[in-house]
Amino acid sequence: MSDPAPSRRLDGSAVLGDALVRELLGARLIGVLATLDLIGSIHAVPMWYAVDEGCILLATGSRSRKVRNLRNDPRATLVVHDSRPGFEVCGASIAGQAAIVRGREARGLVDRVHGRYVAEGADEDAAVHEFFVSDDVALRLQPVTALTWDERGSPASTALRTRGEALPLVPTEPR
Repeated sequence: MSDPAPSRRLDGSAVLGDALVRELLGARLIGVLATLDLIGSIHAVPMWYAVDEGCILLATGSRSRKVRNLRNDPRATLVVHDSRPGFEVCGASIAGQAAIVRGREARGLVDRVHGRYVAEGADEDAAVHEFFVSDDVALRLQPVTALTWDERGSPASTALRTRGEALPLVPTEPR
């Protein structure tokens, strides 16, 4: 029998020191940031990120719902995963405290996040520039704990990959 591998729990400095977490955060993926709103509902949104000095940076607008939520409750979770067809899935759910960074200090952090996802000079286009300047705060997520999963090497994943029986994921089309 080929049961899924159990999730692994990481705490403190072991979160960013973990090989799978480093692999995921080092890849150019999209994370999903979850915060709690005033009535306790989860607000989850896709986000760009960058790693910086023991924390995870995210760029956003000061008037965003996630910033309002974090002003009330600094707890946040970032899920980063690399999911492929079949059981070719791995990821990390990283929970911690998020600080809101404003002003001049935020600008360099925001630029660092943007720089991971777009080519240098992309902001010369007016529409791109306007989008970028709307990100006027940085979020600095300090990891406290994480759960990770990795099924890429499982017997079930190998079987689907070898026999070509994992159906491809179907992306949406840009609008």
